[in-house]
Amino acid sequence: MADHDNEFLTELPEIPEGEFVIFGTVHAIPEHADALEVVYAETTRLAQSEPGSIYYCICRDEKDRNMFHFFERYAGRQAFEDHNAQAIIVKLIADKWFRGVKAKFLKAIPPTKV
Repeated sequence: MADHDNEFLTELPEIPEGEFVIFGTVHAIPEHADALEVVYAETTRLAQSEPGSIYYCICRDEKDRNMFHFFERYAGRQAFEDHNAQAIIVKLIADKWFRGVKAKFLKAIPPTKV
């Protein structure tokens, strides 16, 4: 196992209150990487109409095709929990097509007020 695999989450860090962003990486199991991209395309489509989902973007790394990068912004914890409770996300986790997830939850820096 590579050193970076040891950094993958076994559980999510504490979710902030109020609006927040989450970003990180998903390391796919090579034989499932293409299928994972198809699922991520669908979750991206679904996120466009999810209440409280402000921004949702997943990218496949061009150099390491087994690595996916994500950046998501939610209005709050409930929106994030609702997103993760969808059948497609629950199935994705159950299918175990990835070795792990690295993620950070942060608060965005608000724009200056003029």
